[in-house]
Amino acid sequence: MAGPFIYVVSLVVVLIGGLFVARVPAQQQPATHQAELLTEVRLLRQSIEALAGTGARVQIVFGRLQLQEQRTATAARRLDDLRNAVSGISMRAAEMGDRIKDLEDFSEDSRRKPEQLEALRQELAMARREQSRIETERARLMGEESEAAGILNQEQGRWSDLNRQLEELERALAPKPQ
Repeated sequence: MAGPFIYVVSLVVVLIGGLFVARVPAQQQPATHQAELLTEVRLLRQSIEALAGTGARVQIVFGRLQLQEQRTATAARRLDDLRNAVSGISMRAAEMGDRIKDLEDFSEDSRRKPEQLEALRQELAMARREQSRIETERARLMGEESEAAGILNQEQGRWSDLNRQLEELERALAPKPQ
Protein backbone atom coordinates (compact mmCIF):
# COMPACT_ATOMS: atom_id res chain seq x y z
CA MET A 1 0.00 0.00 0.00
CA ALA A 2 2.91 2.28 0.43
CA GLY A 3 3.46 2.10 -3.31
CA PRO A 4 0.17 3.72 -4.31
CA PHE A 5 0.43 6.26 -1.50
CA ILE A 6 3.84 7.38 -2.71
CA TYR A 7 2.42 7.43 -6.21
CA VAL A 8 -0.48 9.70 -5.14
CA VAL A 9 1.82 11.95 -3.10
CA SER A 10 4.22 12.18 -6.04
CA LEU A 11 1.36 12.98 -8.35
CA VAL A 12 0.10 15.73 -5.99
CA VAL A 13 3.63 17.20 -5.70
CA VAL A 14 4.01 17.18 -9.47
CA LEU A 15 0.60 18.81 -9.94
CA ILE A 16 1.32 21.48 -7.32
CA GLY A 17 4.75 22.06 -8.87
CA GLY A 18 3.18 22.29 -12.31
CA LEU A 19 0.60 24.76 -11.05
CA PHE A 20 3.29 26.81 -9.38
CA VAL A 21 5.44 26.86 -12.49
CA ALA A 22 2.43 27.69 -14.64
CA ARG A 23 1.38 30.39 -12.19
CA VAL A 24 4.77 32.20 -12.06
CA PRO A 25 4.91 32.97 -15.82
CA ALA A 26 1.24 33.98 -15.71
CA GLN A 27 2.06 36.55 -13.04
CA GLN A 28 5.19 37.72 -14.87
CA GLN A 29 3.37 38.07 -18.16
CA PRO A 30 1.01 40.83 -16.96
CA ALA A 31 3.95 42.72 -15.43
CA THR A 32 5.83 42.51 -18.73
CA HIS A 33 2.72 43.49 -20.64
CA GLN A 34 2.15 46.45 -18.33
CA ALA A 35 5.77 47.59 -18.82
CA GLU A 36 5.35 47.35 -22.59
CA LEU A 37 2.12 49.35 -22.43
CA LEU A 38 3.75 51.96 -20.21
CA THR A 39 6.65 52.28 -22.67
CA GLU A 40 4.20 52.59 -25.57
CA VAL A 41 2.22 55.30 -23.75
CA ARG A 42 5.43 57.22 -23.04
CA LEU A 43 6.49 57.01 -26.69
CA LEU A 44 3.03 58.10 -27.80
CA ARG A 45 3.14 61.09 -25.45
CA GLN A 46 6.58 62.06 -26.75
CA SER A 47 5.31 61.82 -30.32
CA ILE A 48 2.28 64.02 -29.50
CA GLU A 49 4.50 66.60 -27.77
CA ALA A 50 6.91 66.60 -30.72
CA LEU A 51 4.01 66.96 -33.17
CA ALA A 52 2.51 69.83 -31.16
CA GLY A 53 5.91 71.58 -31.07
CA THR A 54 6.38 71.01 -34.78
CA GLY A 55 2.88 72.31 -35.52
CA ALA A 56 3.59 75.51 -33.61
CA ARG A 57 6.93 75.85 -35.37
CA VAL A 58 5.25 75.37 -38.76
CA GLN A 59 2.71 78.10 -37.95
CA ILE A 60 5.46 80.49 -36.88
CA VAL A 61 7.51 79.83 -39.99
CA PHE A 62 4.44 80.23 -42.24
CA GLY A 63 3.60 83.53 -40.56
CA ARG A 64 7.15 84.73 -40.99
CA LEU A 65 7.14 83.55 -44.60
CA GLN A 66 3.96 85.52 -45.35
CA LEU A 67 5.41 88.62 -43.72
CA GLN A 68 8.66 88.16 -45.62
CA GLU A 69 6.80 87.76 -48.92
CA GLN A 70 5.05 91.09 -48.23
CA ARG A 71 8.36 92.76 -47.38
CA THR A 72 10.00 91.33 -50.51
CA ALA A 73 7.09 92.45 -52.71
CA THR A 74 7.23 95.95 -51.18
CA ALA A 75 10.99 96.14 -51.77
CA ALA A 76 10.54 94.95 -55.37
CA ARG A 77 7.82 97.57 -56.00
CA ARG A 78 10.01 100.31 -54.54
CA LEU A 79 12.93 99.23 -56.74
CA ASP A 80 10.67 99.21 -59.82
CA ASP A 81 9.33 102.67 -58.94
CA LEU A 82 12.86 104.02 -58.53
CA ARG A 83 13.99 102.44 -61.79
CA ASN A 84 11.07 104.08 -63.56
CA ALA A 85 11.91 107.40 -61.91
CA VAL A 86 15.58 107.10 -62.95
CA SER A 87 14.50 106.24 -66.48
CA GLY A 88 12.14 109.23 -66.58
CA ILE A 89 14.69 111.69 -65.24
CA SER A 90 17.35 110.29 -67.59
CA MET A 91 15.00 111.03 -70.50
CA ARG A 92 14.48 114.55 -69.16
CA ALA A 93 18.27 114.99 -68.86
CA ALA A 94 18.74 113.84 -72.45
CA GLU A 95 15.99 116.18 -73.64
CA MET A 96 17.54 119.05 -71.69
CA GLY A 97 20.95 118.20 -73.17
CA ASP A 98 19.44 118.39 -76.65
CA ARG A 99 17.73 121.67 -75.76
CA ILE A 100 21.03 123.14 -74.49
CA LYS A 101 22.83 122.05 -77.66
CA ASP A 102 20.13 123.73 -79.78
CA LEU A 103 20.35 126.91 -77.70
CA GLU A 104 24.15 126.93 -78.00
CA ASP A 105 23.85 126.53 -81.78
CA PHE A 106 21.28 129.36 -81.96
CA SER A 107 23.37 131.66 -79.75
CA GLU A 108 26.41 131.22 -82.02
CA ASP A 109 24.44 132.47 -85.01
CA SER A 110 25.78 135.96 -85.63
CA ARG A 111 22.84 136.92 -87.85
CA ARG A 112 20.57 137.33 -84.82
CA LYS A 113 19.88 140.62 -83.18
CA PRO A 114 21.66 141.41 -79.92
CA GLU A 115 18.36 141.28 -77.97
CA GLN A 116 17.65 137.81 -79.38
CA LEU A 117 21.18 136.68 -78.56
CA GLU A 118 20.85 137.98 -74.99
CA ALA A 119 17.48 136.21 -74.60
CA LEU A 120 19.06 132.99 -75.95
CA ARG A 121 21.98 133.32 -73.51
CA GLN A 122 19.60 133.81 -70.58
CA GLU A 123 17.51 130.84 -71.70
CA LEU A 124 20.73 128.82 -72.09
CA ALA A 125 21.79 129.76 -68.52
CA MET A 126 18.38 128.70 -67.19
CA ALA A 127 18.56 125.43 -69.16
CA ARG A 128 22.03 124.70 -67.75
CA ARG A 129 20.78 125.34 -64.18
CA GLU A 130 17.81 123.05 -64.88
CA GLN A 131 20.16 120.41 -66.30
CA SER A 132 22.32 120.67 -63.18
CA ARG A 133 19.23 120.25 -60.99
CA ILE A 134 18.11 117.27 -63.10
CA GLU A 135 21.56 115.65 -62.82
CA THR A 136 21.53 116.14 -59.04
CA GLU A 137 18.08 114.55 -58.86
CA ARG A 138 19.18 111.71 -61.13
CA ALA A 139 22.24 111.03 -58.95
CA ARG A 140 20.01 110.99 -55.85
CA LEU A 141 17.53 108.61 -57.48
CA MET A 142 20.33 106.35 -58.70
CA GLY A 143 21.67 106.19 -55.13
CA GLU A 144 18.20 105.30 -53.83
CA GLU A 145 17.86 102.72 -56.61
CA SER A 146 21.14 101.11 -55.60
CA GLU A 147 20.07 101.08 -51.95
CA ALA A 148 16.66 99.61 -52.89
CA ALA A 149 18.39 96.87 -54.92
CA GLY A 150 20.48 96.00 -51.86
CA ILE A 151 17.41 95.92 -49.63
CA LEU A 152 15.60 93.69 -52.12
CA ASN A 153 18.58 91.30 -52.16
CA GLN A 154 18.50 91.16 -48.34
CA GLU A 155 14.76 90.51 -48.30
CA GLN A 156 15.12 87.80 -50.93
CA GLY A 157 17.90 86.23 -48.85
CA ARG A 158 15.65 86.19 -45.79
CA TRP A 159 12.86 84.70 -47.88
CA SER A 160 15.25 81.98 -49.08
CA ASP A 161 16.25 81.22 -45.47
CA LEU A 162 12.61 80.85 -44.45
CA ASN A 163 11.94 78.69 -47.48
CA ARG A 164 14.88 76.47 -46.45
CA GLN A 165 13.40 76.19 -42.94
CA LEU A 166 10.08 75.11 -44.43
CA GLU A 167 11.82 72.46 -46.50
CA GLU A 168 13.55 71.19 -43.34
CA LEU A 169 10.20 71.04 -41.54
CA GLU A 170 8.68 69.23 -44.49
CA ARG A 171 11.45 66.63 -44.33
CA ALA A 172 11.04 66.33 -40.55
CA LEU A 173 7.28 65.78 -40.92
CA ALA A 174 7.59 63.30 -43.77
CA PRO A 175 6.65 59.76 -42.76
CA LYS A 176 9.65 57.71 -41.78
CA PRO A 177 10.18 54.49 -43.75
CA GLN A 178 9.40 51.50 -41.56
